[in-house]
Amino acid sequence: MNKRDRAYYFFLLLFVSFIQCKKQYNPPAIEAVNSYLVVDGFINVNPNEATTILLSRTRSLNDSLPNIPELHAKVSIVSNVGNTYNLTDASNKGIYNSALLNLNSGNQYQLKIVTADGHNYLSDLVAVKKSPPIDSLTWRQDSSLTVYLNTHDPNNNTTYYKWNYVETWHYQAPLIRYWEVNNGIIAPMDSLNQTYDCWKTTNSNTIITGTSVALGQDVISRAPILTIPRDDEKIKIRYSILVNQIPLTKDAYNYWLLIQKNSQELGTLFDPQPSQLTGNIHPLSNPNEPVIGYVTAATTTQKRLFVNNSELTNWSTVIDHRECLKMIIPQNPTNFLIYDYPDTNYSFYYFVGSGPFELMLTLTECVDCRVKGGVTTKPTYW
Repeated sequence: MNKRDRAYYFFLLLFVSFIQCKKQYNPPAIEAVNSYLVVDGFINVNPNEATTILLSRTRSLNDSLPNIPELHAKVSIVSNVGNTYNLTDASNKGIYNSALLNLNSGNQYQLKIVTADGHNYLSDLVAVKKSPPIDSLTWRQDSSLTVYLNTHDPNNNTTYYKWNYVETWHYQAPLIRYWEVNNGIIAPMDSLNQTYDCWKTTNSNTIITGTSVALGQDVISRAPILTIPRDDEKIKIRYSILVNQIPLTKDAYNYWLLIQKNSQELGTLFDPQPSQLTGNIHPLSNPNEPVIGYVTAATTTQKRLFVNNSELTNWSTVIDHRECLKMIIPQNPTNFLIYDYPDTNYSFYYFVGSGPFELMLTLTECVDCRVKGGVTTKPTYW
């Protein structure tokens, strides 16, 4: 064995030994079972509107499940002049709503929380920030479609912004059926009970912020709100986005910007690293307990945008039905209209033959658009 070969085998042996000696290391922060209170929402000062606050508890960092809803808490809005407005969790899902309120925008407000186990939390008193109108929503299509927002404050009082949105889109089941099953009996489909056309609505789950602080005027131009991949089902027919604009204080903006960077821009050594979050909600029972959230009081503004598939270039309208497996089963010997197939993953599609009939079934998701989470009632704004 020459010198070169010996060196090669030496480094190979060293490499194998290194692999075998590696042990997984789980930092204590990841292994720790933390249960911190998360407060999500803002005090809505729009006339005759409700405030919604979501309360939950964090899980450990290595847990992929959603936060745990915080149930049976007492939540209230308190003004600096002593008025109190209670919120209730009617859904029992940690979503606390007030009645329709007409809060005085000249007052200051804070959020008070008492959890079911008796722990007290109180946010700082905050002044009301007023949102200017959203000037326009626009979109641009290239390899995907991006929605942009334009706004400005002629009084130069806003400067810091946060946005969220609600998406709604019209979609269809891969196959249309003309028969339905009522109480185990196959009958012609009532047009009012169709399951072919659906509309699905979802809320944004990302943090979107913007600021005009570096500009001479309070102007936000072409702020990207979201991007939809090419040929996405959302715009195979018609798509709507309703954008909500929430003005922030400088401190609130810095808080949400930090949340945005920590949660949405991590992944490499060159990305921002996790940082300590300091909100404006304070635990009164245990001053050392971390609380996640920042309470803002604000009026908001909204704007809606529609995008039709016919406006796009080379955006597919094809509904994929390749996975719509079909199978044929014999009719019920007592009555061919009786449907008693036990597997709910399949639904009746149509009859086969001229008598005696056989029944053709297909996957339920192929004939019932509601399986994907939509509803068959067209929105009033559509």
